[in-house]
Amino acid sequence: MKPHKQYSDKELSKVALLVLTQYLGHANTLRFLSLNQASDIDYMTIRHELFEELSAKEVYNNAAEFWQNKKNANFSK
Repeated sequence: MKPHKQYSDKELSKVALLVLTQYLGHANTLRFLSLNQASDIDYMTIRHELFEELSAKEVYNNAAEFWQNKKNANFSK
């Protein structure tokens, strides 16, 4: 098995956010982070890293899609 790259704390945070966002989406990544919060996490930095390449409209559309899916999932129960 090949050893994993050694990341600085900042690099590790950025890579982890990218992976979480890729697999969970933006809303679920933020939800995950809020469920696993530690007092020393800088949420403003995380927010900037998560959304730096998205327009306000894209953030809104992602959130709207998340809540619509959640509403549909709850409705089908």
